[in-house]
Amino acid sequence: MTTSWESGLPVSEKEALDQLKARLSFDMIQELHNDTYQMYLFLKDTNFDVSEAETMLTQTLKWRKSIKADTIECFDPPEILKIYTKNNRIGFDKRGAIVHYIPLGKVDVKGITMSTKYPDLEKTLVQILEEDIKILKEKRPSPNGPFSHVTLIFNMEGLSFANATDKKGLEYLIRGLRISQNYYPSLIRSAYIINISAYFMIPCNIVKSCLSAAYVERAKFFGSEGWKEQLLEVIDADQLPTFLGGNRTDPDGNPLCIKSVMHGGKIDEKYYIHKSKNPLSNASDVKKIVLARASFSEIELEVEEDGSLIEWEFETKTRDIGFGLFYKEIVDGEEKIIELVPLVRIDTEDYSETGVYKCQKAGTYVILFDNSYSWLRSKEIFYRIKTISHREHEEQVQG
Repeated sequence: MTTSWESGLPVSEKEALDQLKARLSFDMIQELHNDTYQMYLFLKDTNFDVSEAETMLTQTLKWRKSIKADTIECFDPPEILKIYTKNNRIGFDKRGAIVHYIPLGKVDVKGITMSTKYPDLEKTLVQILEEDIKILKEKRPSPNGPFSHVTLIFNMEGLSFANATDKKGLEYLIRGLRISQNYYPSLIRSAYIINISAYFMIPCNIVKSCLSAAYVERAKFFGSEGWKEQLLEVIDADQLPTFLGGNRTDPDGNPLCIKSVMHGGKIDEKYYIHKSKNPLSNASDVKKIVLARASFSEIELEVEEDGSLIEWEFETKTRDIGFGLFYKEIVDGEEKIIELVPLVRIDTEDYSETGVYKCQKAGTYVILFDNSYSWLRSKEIFYRIKTISHREHEEQVQG
């Protein structure tokens, strides 16, 4: 039977929806036959290509079965994930969309990867998305009809070099975004990425290359200014915390809403499940250099393919070391050095530093280890560096 919301569709869209229903068995998608708006979203996300929507929907149903999405509310996340996700849902926008606030710049990426296993992180994300859909369905104006969507606010304030380049953290982020892109079409309609800085472009270039253009287009990027006005255009001031430009505070008047909004922060090592430290110096493929006081060392890499990635891991035995990445080219017969990653001092006495950078073009890249600021101490550096193609990175991310 045609529902009232379907009768209002353009003829071409209604025909596409009927074709998709006919191609999929009732047993396969019983819930969708009773509530077909989500089926419509798959069509919309594929520009009403019935065959493409069928493939996407079939893959989604297989994935949902593998992760047990229909009973995901029974999953009990690790305590640290409960703490980190408890107050991300901060209200609704003017169109009824759920608003999530993620202080990505201040997330303890190393702490998350040391405290969780990816399958638990994935299930926690799915649990949140399923709860979002449940809330939105309960708020829709008509039974079985259209429901609203999700708006994200990613605050990049405080983004450090370590977080911006952390290889495992980036892989977790890409996998999480792909879950919403591939299996929850059109649920996330807009994302406001605020307080971006120079470091932001390092992970941004990698993440964007792993997502569809249509998905990336939903994001709006802001530096330190202009975003509060934009947020207030789509979110009422009483829904938006004061620190985000609204007028909402905690009951005690705190504008940061620390009692109702998660702000990230350092994770206590008591939550770590990967407690043992395996020094990089013990690895079989590691290289070693000794930098005398007030000296530096350059390591050249020849990158053969545009879009390749440079991956690095290093540690020092005493205090910190300067690290930077540069591109070397010959222009009009003269050598030109372009700074890609500004020189930063990194302390690796507790855990090795891991990072990744996407190379926009082939050529000669230079990694610099710098001890020139130290007039008293020499430094032992253990490192491994490699380049991988974009295809190889895709395979890594897909697991």
